[in-house]
Amino acid sequence: MSKPTTSGTRPTKKTRRGGADANTARLGFIGAGKLATSIITGLLSVRGQVDPKRIYISSPTTTNTETMKILYPAIHTSKRNIDIFGRFDCDIVFICCPPNVIHSLYKIGGTRPAALTTNYIPNMRHPVYIFSLVFGFNIDQIKDCLLNPENPGKYTAKFYRCVISHSIFYGIGHSYIDTEPDSEKFPNIVREILTRITTLEFVPGNHLDTVCVLVGSGIAFCYYFINSIADGAVKAGMPRNVAVKFAAKVAQSTSQTILTTGLMATQLKDDSSSPSGGAIFGQMILDKNEAASGLCGAIEASFKRSQALALNGAGGGDIH
Repeated sequence: MSKPTTSGTRPTKKTRRGGADANTARLGFIGAGKLATSIITGLLSVRGQVDPKRIYISSPTTTNTETMKILYPAIHTSKRNIDIFGRFDCDIVFICCPPNVIHSLYKIGGTRPAALTTNYIPNMRHPVYIFSLVFGFNIDQIKDCLLNPENPGKYTAKFYRCVISHSIFYGIGHSYIDTEPDSEKFPNIVREILTRITTLEFVPGNHLDTVCVLVGSGIAFCYYFINSIADGAVKAGMPRNVAVKFAAKVAQSTSQTILTTGLMATQLKDDSSSPSGGAIFGQMILDKNEAASGLCGAIEASFKRSQALALNGAGGGDIH
């Protein structure tokens, strides 16, 4: 007599015949860095409404997973990536490891990379949707790290590449995907889950590395810019908490203006600057201190660093 199914085991093949839905799907994460933590936190928030028992994380170290277990004791963790596809049998998988991890697989694998999951993932009994958030590697390269080359046609796995912003942590993120999210090619089960905490937008795959840097590093630079504007208001006598609030509102309204009107930022900047007014004098100070070229250079430096992680395996850490 077979044992009854428990919350920690996968239902039998018979009960799985109809497939998982947005309320039952198991979500796996390979990697437990800042990005994975942001997505998981967003999913487990009130808006995400995902049961922690449906979250599965693999990471070679327990530094971040132990923290997550304290906050959400019901989540499942492992040090083995293969468990995400094998023992945990996840329906949706996010590849969140840094690019130097994938680089190392190609370095030690020779003509074909070594498997990210020690052994190639098993042929799943059900569809599995795999989302790569790894900078510098296309879908075919990620597939080569997961699928057995002897029988790739037997897999029901579907691959996508995407960029997800860290603000998903707060349930207000943006996601950019290489497949039109409203099309039949995009899985409805994933759409239903992600749209609870993020917007979905199509971006061609050849632009996703640039988007990755803009979204990842650009957020930090925007916080830096908002804080700098607030510093000026504090210098003029405004309390810091009030100054930061007003600076954030200015950033919010200007961004929304660009998105709503479709006008170029340069034109809107000129429209906001009166002749011989305070704004134009302030811009002269920014130009004198090369603020524009500094921000441009910061994006370039972030892109080059990400390339170094992907192409040379330099350093480590979560880059976006």
